[in-house]
Amino acid sequence: MAIITIEKAHLAFGHHILLDNVNFSIELNDKIGLIGRNGSGKSSLLKAIAGVVDLDNGQISISDNLKILYIAQEPILNPNNTIFEELFESCGDISKTLKEYYNTLDTLKHNNELSLISKLSHLQEEIEQKNAWNTTNIIDSAISELNLMGNQYISDLSGGVRKKVALLKAIVTRPDVLLLDEPTNHLDINTIEWLERTINNFNGSVLLITHDRSFLDKTVNKIIELDRGTLNVYLGKYSRYQEIKQEQLKMNAKTNAEFDKFLAQEEVWIRKGIEARRTRNEGRVK
Repeated sequence: MAIITIEKAHLAFGHHILLDNVNFSIELNDKIGLIGRNGSGKSSLLKAIAGVVDLDNGQISISDNLKILYIAQEPILNPNNTIFEELFESCGDISKTLKEYYNTLDTLKHNNELSLISKLSHLQEEIEQKNAWNTTNIIDSAISELNLMGNQYISDLSGGVRKKVALLKAIVTRPDVLLLDEPTNHLDINTIEWLERTINNFNGSVLLITHDRSFLDKTVNKIIELDRGTLNVYLGKYSRYQEIKQEQLKMNAKTNAEFDKFLAQEEVWIRKGIEARRTRNEGRVK
């Protein structure tokens, strides 16, 4: 079932056409790798789906109540937030409770007052009532696995750690569709492996751009190639796409060779015809 449909999409920067009346759709639970040469318009297509840029022509139809989350190559986070605060912003009504819960936990490391223990108990009950333990489990597990310090400020983080926080925030948000632009940039191997597992277990659709071929092969089930304004769809992993492309190249090479042979034969026939006419004309002159 298509949840996002792109129809007759056209987008250009000046005389450079990025999308030339393209059509394609994102299905439920699709995991799509968007590939193409640098400057071909891959990021622009993601931004158009996310509503960050407008198409010059065509339309993008999105299913009702579909939650789409776009993470740019350089994600924008609030520098004044701690990692925890940045993550909690995406948790809706439970955000305030989670913030108090983790702040209380942190305070209890240095202060065991009964009032704090009582407060923590009340917060745990509220989390239980709002069925938010799954969110805390995701946060706790990822904070540990990604070696993050929840009380560290965003302004103090490197580009790689900011990317970790943005990706974790995306998972906590629980969108229906994830749009990821070069998600493995600045990431270490352990985090890339975590992201591979996360995408494979993600109960939603993903459209991602990456130059990491190994990452593509482990995460996607469909490849969309953007080439000179047109889109070509290939079912299967990236390795299957490579096999198909090799077959196409061989077929094209064979077709070109046969066409060259045909042209060469045509040239021979033309020359023979010219020589025959010349011979006849010379005979008439005599």
